[in-house]
Amino acid sequence: MNIGIDLGTTNTKAIALNAVGDVVYECSHPTVVNHVPTGGEMDAKQLGVDLLHLLQHVVSEVRHLSDEPITGIGLTGMAEVGCFVDDKGEPVTPILLWYDRRGAEEAEEFRAEYEDALTSISGIRMSNVATIYKLAYLKKWDTEIRPRCPIKWFGVPEWAAWLLTGEHYTDRTLAVRTGAYSLKTNDWSPEVCGIIGIDPDIFPQIIPAKQQNVPISPEVAAWLGVPETVRVAVAGHDDLAAAYGAGLSNRVWVDSTGTAEGLVALTSPLPDARQTVRNRMSIAPWYEECQWALIAGVGTSGSLLAELRKQTGLDFEQIDEKAKIRASHPEESISAELTPARIAKVSFLPGLSNEQKVSAVYDLIVSNFTQRAEQIMKFTQAPERLVITGGHSLLPELTRRKSEALGGIPTEARPKPEAAAFGAARLL
Repeated sequence: MNIGIDLGTTNTKAIALNAVGDVVYECSHPTVVNHVPTGGEMDAKQLGVDLLHLLQHVVSEVRHLSDEPITGIGLTGMAEVGCFVDDKGEPVTPILLWYDRRGAEEAEEFRAEYEDALTSISGIRMSNVATIYKLAYLKKWDTEIRPRCPIKWFGVPEWAAWLLTGEHYTDRTLAVRTGAYSLKTNDWSPEVCGIIGIDPDIFPQIIPAKQQNVPISPEVAAWLGVPETVRVAVAGHDDLAAAYGAGLSNRVWVDSTGTAEGLVALTSPLPDARQTVRNRMSIAPWYEECQWALIAGVGTSGSLLAELRKQTGLDFEQIDEKAKIRASHPEESISAELTPARIAKVSFLPGLSNEQKVSAVYDLIVSNFTQRAEQIMKFTQAPERLVITGGHSLLPELTRRKSEALGGIPTEARPKPEAAAFGAARLL
């Protein structure tokens, strides 16, 4: 029995798979986020307490449903999110969430002189989202952490693994999201770290997820009531764990939908990272050797639909049904901007009918999807099939339009099981 945990910004999800890969149990609990003027942060200790209690709950439920012993725990979750931890294992800073604006000024400071060098090594766009610019912010402003050295940087899945094993390690798909990882050497980049002014030794050891063989600590095993042979894996970036669970392959793309939407495809050999960045996409090592995942953000499609539902009073099924009408609407029918928490704030032209509002939102989502697909196809072959995970998979008309945008290819809707946690469990 393998347990997959997805540590998300909104919810933490858990899933248990038996030896043949069938779902035995799954659940979800809200993630505690503190909203601050710069965006959002989390308390690392609170996250740890919540994780351990969630695992205790899952283990208890699974025992009632199956006689299979638990053999592994796979951890996935938010990328670019983390905190400093001292040599006693105590968090020294809050967990800065990926959308928190701290680091934005630092990214701009480095841009003029170092943009080409930093993006060509890491394949990561220069913005406050990337970990290295949050580290530059902390190094510059947070004087409280300096007397408490030595310190290490922990992303959220790595922090969870530390709590379960006492070891500091990560997968390549998370390492690359820091901006300090070299795509060509598959290791931390001394050049990037030198430019930013950070020590590469603060980062975890990089071990590909499928090669990790780190046992749970005896203390945690006893507390959970599981064997000490249970293996704990950092299964990587949630978008890529979800894509793995959904069956991403050379000619199968995965559309991962939720509050934000990301389109994922595979390519080989490694593209020029400067070109992928210029096309507003990121690149990451895939779980299989000599393959690379292209990730193109489609936008906050889920929050657009949530706002549409709120402003029209329609449920999602009614929205999708009305979308079939394709009501004509003025070109500037809709405007959307992101709040600091990366939620879409939507406004419509006065006087629009519900049908026109629905049509405007669907047209915007499909237009963004089509543009991102065209950019991906500059670096890899067109797909023969599209798998849609998450909330959009429950919307047949939106699915049909995305298929149409890709030439009418077959689509597979996968609303269940929860994609990222499922992928984390399957990677064990």
